[in-house]
Amino acid sequence: MIINSLLVGFGAAFGAYIRNFLTLISRKVKIDFPFMTMLINISGSFVLGYLTASVTDKKMLLFLGTGICGGFTTFGTFNMELSQLWFQRRFISCLIYFSLTYIFGILGFIIGIHI
Repeated sequence: MIINSLLVGFGAAFGAYIRNFLTLISRKVKIDFPFMTMLINISGSFVLGYLTASVTDKKMLLFLGTGICGGFTTFGTFNMELSQLWFQRRFISCLIYFSLTYIFGILGFIIGIHI
């Protein structure tokens, strides 16, 4: 039980580090749309789908899937950015961000399973 928790914790820390690194890089490009969070969540969904279908070792799946993918993807940031678009009255951008993230996130997971 402790080993499993440590695997998830270390994986989550590494995933969050990667997400933060990519977010810092993306801030150098001035785009008024949360593309990086969307790409992180979609790619994380794809990788999680792939891992779910291909990794048979439970401990490795905890580290890679629950840990790294869980720390890498971010539902909280997605909701914060979605809310910011809403309160800025950028309703079309809000709808596009919501729709693309969910549609391509689900498709990414399904494609990952099938690869």
